[in-house]
Formats: sequence, structure tokens, C-alpha cells
Amino acid sequence: MVNFWIRNFPAEQQEAIRDAITSARLGKVRRALQLVGNLPPQLRGPGFNIELLSTYNLEPILSTLKLALRCLPSSARLELAPLNDIESYIASSSFLSSAEGANARVILWRIEELMPEILYPLSNGFPEQLARRVDEVLTRLEGVVSLHQRHSTGAPLFLSTLASPLNYRLLGSQHSAGAYASVARFNQRVYDLAATRHGVYALDFAAWAATEGNVYADPLLDFMARQPLAARSQVSFAFFLAKSLRPLLSPAHKVLAIDLDNTLWGGVIGEDGVNGLKLGQEFPGNVHLRIQRELLELRNRGILLVLLSKNNEADARLGFDTLPEMLLKWDDFAVRKVNWKDKHENLRAASQELGLGLDSFTFIDDSDYERELMRQLLPEVRILNNNGDPLQILRSLWDTDAFDSLTLTAEDRARHGDYAVRSARTVQGHEDNVEAFLQSLEMEATIEEIGPANIDRVVNMLGKTNQFNLTTRRHSHPEVEVMLRKEGTIALALRLRDKFGEQGIIAVLLALRGRDGTVFTVDSFLVSCRALGRGVEDALWAAFLQRASGVGARKLEAAYIPTPKNGIASALYDRLGLERVGNSAESSRYQLDPLKPAVWPRWIADRTAKV
Repeated sequence: MVNFWIRNFPAEQQEAIRDAITSARLGKVRRALQLVGNLPPQLRGPGFNIELLSTYNLEPILSTLKLALRCLPSSARLELAPLNDIESYIASSSFLSSAEGANARVILWRIEELMPEILYPLSNGFPEQLARRVDEVLTRLEGVVSLHQRHSTGAPLFLSTLASPLNYRLLGSQHSAGAYASVARFNQRVYDLAATRHGVYALDFAAWAATEGNVYADPLLDFMARQPLAARSQVSFAFFLAKSLRPLLSPAHKVLAIDLDNTLWGGVIGEDGVNGLKLGQEFPGNVHLRIQRELLELRNRGILLVLLSKNNEADARLGFDTLPEMLLKWDDFAVRKVNWKDKHENLRAASQELGLGLDSFTFIDDSDYERELMRQLLPEVRILNNNGDPLQILRSLWDTDAFDSLTLTAEDRARHGDYAVRSARTVQGHEDNVEAFLQSLEMEATIEEIGPANIDRVVNMLGKTNQFNLTTRRHSHPEVEVMLRKEGTIALALRLRDKFGEQGIIAVLLALRGRDGTVFTVDSFLVSCRALGRGVEDALWAAFLQRASGVGARKLEAAYIPTPKNGIASALYDRLGLERVGNSAESSRYQLDPLKPAVWPRWIADRTAKV
């Protein structure tokens, strides 16, 4: 994981970071942090400002936390609140509101300070008084969240869960008001808040502590310095925190390209035949079955699966069709490249077929040769390392952060069907009559005003869409709310349905009205990459022009701001008939004066309710 984060760092910095992680010695951590601080600006990563509020002392591990966060990479700045001063600090802090870049607030607490009574229940009114005390803490937890949302500028809030107490007593597990049940109640409330409050997330300290075991804590350090983490666990915790925050900076990979033989099943189908393959409830077939379960779960989360195999397609298909234990089906793969070409060639072809950049791909294969060849020839692709053993392949899926995200939307879950459409265009040979193919998709579009019902999806798209995004402005949830409150703002989203089902919101346009009320400026115009090539941008543009004309607009202003990834949208405004009035390396500026109506695509039915 960390090796991928720091892959672009010079060798000296990489070696120092690995040495710091392996040794867990503070002196080596500080040396690595100093070397990372000497990196040129282009390698340091984006600005990232983190407030840390804690009931225990984080000062001794501050260097370790900084190193982990700067390995993301990020230009991380950490602000430590006064010890155990949570509510008053939230109400008065201005650190996040004045900082540039991504922001996050993290609250770390533990049972010893939050509700020490439950450590000694029989001395503290067990069970009735103890249960009331837990209720008070849960009320405080909800109050902290509400306070944050009143006093923040939209920064995400990460709430730590509680680890079980170290002084384990068997009796404590036998009562609903016992220590372990009380910790479970608190943690469940954290999970509930993460599920129901916008911008609130669980930092699962309890899960991390469980993987470390009780060795994560050092009672001597705790008693001496109110810092409970053992020296060996401090590095582990720091990188756990960095991994938990990383989705704020780096979107999850969209595609997992997978080998077949000795990965999805044990054996080589071309040599062993179907009957010689290992897949089922007994070892080692049960490991390959578990790999398939992991992949199916990723697929159901919206991660696209691509099958890459050096095989005869008929042989591979036979395995899918005849092995009763197969969990993955042939159609679970958005693209299948089963032939005798090199896998890097097939992965590049899959990238073009799906319309996704190579840096959206992760690759897993049991062959050292195939992994190294992919690493050398397509360095943008992330490689999941393993030693060829199926259990190592499974562990690489467990350990990777390539697909980590903080939210899951209905649109994410529908992604496989959307990209299957793109693949079908090539596979079914529709290139020669694109409009007929698009007509066959039976697309229906609905134009929606952006508001409470869809703002989460809109903000998600603003933060993640890279390719068809004219300005790539990463507006936060509060920033979009401010725009919506401005008089005259036109904020539209396009929802699409086709013969494959509901595709959700796949295009967004935000435009602001000028002071005189007749000039509108397009702030953001973007289309999800899974909907490219369907003409939805033309539909949304036609709806926008109609809306703008209806509120008195006479002139439109717009811009294309180039990035390394949005070249596909560079000629959009030219194609839509706008006049280019300025051109520089930073942007191309356009205007439409006077307004002219645009044509809605013939192959998309307009299902917008007419008012």
C-alpha cells in the first residue's frame, strides 16, 4: 500500500520511509519526515489540513502522524487541539475555515476518559447508574456532531470508535450494561451517525485495535504520558489514519483487471481441463472461491471487473459455464480479453473500450512475469503484489486501499451496466451506425433542479469527475448550497434511464447570474465518464439554454480549463456553437451572444415534467 503511495518519490526518500516503518524508531521517523519535507512541490501532493481533537496525548506521535499523511502524498498540516477540550475547541477554532486545500476534523477518544465508570462497574452503580451514564455519553456524542456541523465550513468529521477495555473481565461480557456492551452501544451510535449525517464518517479505531491485538497499547506510556499507543503500534496507527483519510484526496480506482488461471480457480484450464480445476469447499479450491466472493463484492460496489487471460476463449467460457461452484459469471465482467496477446496490450484496449484512463486500473495476476511486464510497460496501472499463492492473492485484495471510498451511491452500484453499454458498442459492431445504436438503448432523460434530494450525488460528481469536466471545480457540499441560495442560479442535473435500467444522475450544469441579470456564467459542466458518447451533454445544454432564456438571459459566458485528464471535453463549446473570445495556457474563454436554442438529441426521450 505505502509503496504505491510513494512510488514517485526519489529512492532516498522511499528507503528512509521504509526504514522508519520497519524500525518504528522515532529518530528514523523524524529523518524520513525531514527528507519528505525536502521534496519538490510537484511531489508533495495537495494541501491537506487536519484538526486532531483527542482525549489522550497525541503530541509524542505527532511526527509519525505527519509522516504517514505526507506519504499519501499530501502537504499535510496538523493542528492539535488542547487535550480533552473537544466542544469548546470546535466552537472557537478557525483553523479549517482559514486553510486552503482539503480539510478534515478527527476526534479520537477512548473509554478511560470518555466513560471511565464502566471500567469498574460494581463501584459505579451497576447496572442502572451505569446505563444512565452511557446514555449521557451518547447524548454528548450527538451534541458534538451537531456542534461541528454548526461551526464547520463543510469539513468532514471523522469519529473514532472505542476499543474494548484492556482489563478484560469475564463478568463484563455477561450483562447488557457491562463494559463490552457499553462500548458496543457507543460504537453502533458512531456507525449510525456516519450513515445518517452528511459529512460524518467513522474512524474505526476498534477495528484497527482488533487487528493489532492488545499489544497495540502500552500501559507504562499511558500512565507516564497519557499516550497509550505502544511504540511498535504508533506507525501502524498513523498509517491507518492516513489510509482512512486518503479517499478525501484520491478517488477509488474504478477497474480491477483479473487473471483467470490460478487466480479465479486453481489450475490451468487449457492443460488440466475443467475436471482438473480446483474450486469448491475444500483447500485450496476454497481459497479461490473466497477470491471470487471478494471480486463479486467489489463488482456489486460498482468496481468494474475486466478479465485478462491468455487462453482460448472457448476453453475459458467452458469453465464459467460448467463449473457449478463458479460465483462469478461471464457477464459479471465489463470487458473480457481472452486471447493470446500480451496482457498489457489487452488492458490498454480495455481502457479505450471503457473510456477510462489507465490510472483507473488495478491489476492482479499470479505470475511474477505478467505483473512485472505490466509495471514496466504501463506504469500508471496499480499492481497488487503477491507471490503466486492463492492465499497471498486473497490477502492482497484484503489489504489494498485501491478501492477505498467513504460513500456508496446507487449510481456506483449501477456502474457495471453503464460501462457494459460502452463495451457493447465495440463488441457488437455498432461503430458504423452510432445513432441507430444509441436509439436502440431506449434512453430517457429527466432534467432536475439541484436540491436536497440530489445534492449529495452532485457533490460526489463534482469531486470525482475528471474527464468530461469543463472546469474541474471541486465544490464542497456547503459551497454548492451557497450557490443554490444565490438569486438566479441555474443548477441542473440530468437523470438517465435506458433499457438496462436506471442509471441515475450522470450530468450536472451550474450557472451563475451576473449583476445585471442578463449575463450568465457557466461555473461547472460535467458528464460522468460512464455516460460518454450518448449525447447527454447536448440534452443538458439544450435544457439549460431553454431555462436561461426563460429567465431573461441574453448572453452566456463559459470557459474550458485544461487539466491532464479532461482533454476529451476541450472542443465541446466549439461544437456547441459558442464563440471563442480568449485563449491561453490556463483557459479558453467562450461566449454565446445572443442566445440561440440548441437541439435536443433525437435518440433521447425527454421525460422532464412540464410546468
